[in-house]
Amino acid sequence: MASLKESITKSITTLNVKTNNFMEQSKYKTYISTLEDEIQKLKLQAGTIAYEKWNKGEDAKEEMEAIFQQIAGKYKEIQVQQENIQKLYQQEQQILGTAGNQGQPAAGGIFCSQCGTRNAENYRFCVKCGSPLQ
Repeated sequence: MASLKESITKSITTLNVKTNNFMEQSKYKTYISTLEDEIQKLKLQAGTIAYEKWNKGEDAKEEMEAIFQQIAGKYKEIQVQQENIQKLYQQEQQILGTAGNQGQPAAGGIFCSQCGTRNAENYRFCVKCGSPLQ
């Protein structure tokens, strides 16, 4: 009976972690998509301005520089969001005990007070029973 309870607890923990990470990743991906749309609009705007200035025989360097700076800033923000997605993935692996050595704890580690399983020091939940680690 105890192993069934441990199994259910671990399954619920896994489901919660994966669901929360999925939701967070979806937010980041939606924001990235929005930034990519804004970049495309800025590129279109740059092309329009460049053509109009060229057609009039005017210099468009200042306008282009401002737009290109905005585009570069949006690409940097996309990079930040992609790094956030990667951090979520790494946190999920740590919480669920699948990080590093195929889920094997480092030497030393923390022992679960419920089942006695050794876990890596950076894990928050036991890899065997899902109990919170202290």
